[in-house]
Amino acid sequence: MPLSSLHDLTASNNPKRVLAHCPSSTAGLPITVMPIPARGEFHGDHHETTCILVAHQGHGRRWYRQGRLIRSLYTAPRMIEIYDQGVIFDHQRWDGELGRCVMIEFGDADVQAITHGRLQSLRLPTRHQVFDERVSRLTLELAEETMCSVPSGELYAQGLCVALLGILAHHHGECAAHAPTADRRLGAAQQRRLSDLIRQEIGAKLSLSRLAQEVGLSPQHFARLFKATYGTTPHQYVQTLRIDAAVEALRRDPAVSIAQVALACGFASHSHMTELMRRRLGVRPSALRRGRPVAR
Repeated sequence: MPLSSLHDLTASNNPKRVLAHCPSSTAGLPITVMPIPARGEFHGDHHETTCILVAHQGHGRRWYRQGRLIRSLYTAPRMIEIYDQGVIFDHQRWDGELGRCVMIEFGDADVQAITHGRLQSLRLPTRHQVFDERVSRLTLELAEETMCSVPSGELYAQGLCVALLGILAHHHGECAAHAPTADRRLGAAQQRRLSDLIRQEIGAKLSLSRLAQEVGLSPQHFARLFKATYGTTPHQYVQTLRIDAAVEALRRDPAVSIAQVALACGFASHSHMTELMRRRLGVRPSALRRGRPVAR
């Protein structure tokens, strides 16, 4: 049964227990939810891949030992730990309240796939007790999406991955200069090709990779240029076009059911379309059929 929230995951006092895991095939990066124990300890924590950990719940103290060096640290929601590839902790101990954290790993193959080779690897110097609202927000939102069967669609989850990778590379990485700049926009021909593709395949699963491929760009570079061009993310843009298409279909043919319109316009379900219309337009699909105007 799919989760409705990370809060559905039962906490554990076993620091080695995996509460949930989604492979990189789901959105582009492997995501693991792990416990923050109230009281616990273990020896030998080796991180083979560059990763970040963001606390979702839990407050308390923790102690990490590396050789003779002992670090006395705190835990709080949205606090970030950044671990470089190969970092080893000889011993870890916790004392506080039960919680959970989200770990995202940045293996070279996944980084190269997301950026189409523009970035060969992501190296993040190890840092403790980091607060970066953008990183914590994107990480927790990505975890919610992937653990709950991607309710907002693959395009949205992939966009979160690209945004997170870009922020980390530019603001926390060793090689920030290698990250692409955002001083350009999509050309007129690229915009036309995207518009034609989205309108022709409005009911299909449109991934970030598919849109980027259409205009010959890596997903990471595409997402940056798209935002500079349209002032919004690919997911939000496609969602707006889907809502517009649904409004037109609902008014054009009363014989077609609302559920059929939702499916034809690429929404996950009748309820998904209804909720988005209520939030965006201030009206439900059934009211549109009765000729009620929308609040744009």
